[in-house]
Amino acid sequence: MRGGVSSPDARQLNSKIHFLSMHFPARFTVISDEISQDLPDLVRFVKEFRLPGLELRSMFGRAFKDLTPVDIAEIKRVARGEGWKIFGCSSPVFKCDIDDAAAVRAHLDEFRRSLGVAQELDCDLIRVFTFLRRSVAENAALQPRIVAHLQALAAIAAGTRVRIGVENEHSCTVGTGPEAAAICAALPDPRFGIVWDPCNVLYVPGAPADPTAGFADFSARIHHIHVKDARRVTPAPGALQGVAMPVGLGDIGWRAHLAAIQRSGYAGNFSLETHWRVIQIAEADLHLPAGYGFSRGGEEASRVCLHNLRELLPPAA
Repeated sequence: MRGGVSSPDARQLNSKIHFLSMHFPARFTVISDEISQDLPDLVRFVKEFRLPGLELRSMFGRAFKDLTPVDIAEIKRVARGEGWKIFGCSSPVFKCDIDDAAAVRAHLDEFRRSLGVAQELDCDLIRVFTFLRRSVAENAALQPRIVAHLQALAAIAAGTRVRIGVENEHSCTVGTGPEAAAICAALPDPRFGIVWDPCNVLYVPGAPADPTAGFADFSARIHHIHVKDARRVTPAPGALQGVAMPVGLGDIGWRAHLAAIQRSGYAGNFSLETHWRVIQIAEADLHLPAGYGFSRGGEEASRVCLHNLRELLPPAA
């Protein structure tokens, strides 16, 4: 199954809409590699849309975990010069098999490094995961071990102001709203919260029909929200059960969900995580964000999605 849409209508929309006057609330930004791998492109884009900064993932053709001290120093220089806020550091921590002891140790080291990056960039949020998904019964049985590993991250971050955002991810043990609520209940430390991505629920086999189900049960514990869209499909063997779409044209129902988020009193930040491309990228590759291949066509697609998102925002969002 391949994601993305390449159609005359999409290209025509991209060419006709003028974005220079578009202004977003200060809580809205983009994930860096959904625009470009190169800082000059990001500077131009962020200025054009009057965004307050970005969420950092891959850059310079390197995955977040492979960014060098020179890379981080350059990001810091540009962010300070532009007055940007770095909304989050999107690490891959604990997107691994919980029984792979070497991988777990490596991910603990990666969290230590991510903590240093966050502090260097004056960022107060690191995104992490909850280990690779198994059966529902196995996931439930693993929860005490998952919680213990997450608490080890909190111990590493002790004495800093950095929060830990657990993202619901279709390939990990926390993938749905109810699963997010369960991990919050097991982690009362306010340092922990959810990086909520309802679109990821669409890719979880057996997930609730409504991808936003359970939102009210953990809305008070959300640290950050990712905005993207997809539609469910009947997958070919071995393929994902979702196809990326422009924001507002998939199965999330973003207009209604953004209104629900507003009613919940959520006062945190949002990042556009476009994923859809006007120029097709294999759907599986959209879930492995790193490098120039991933970012190809991201700027054009993000323009369309930001326009759609601006139209979907409730009043005074």
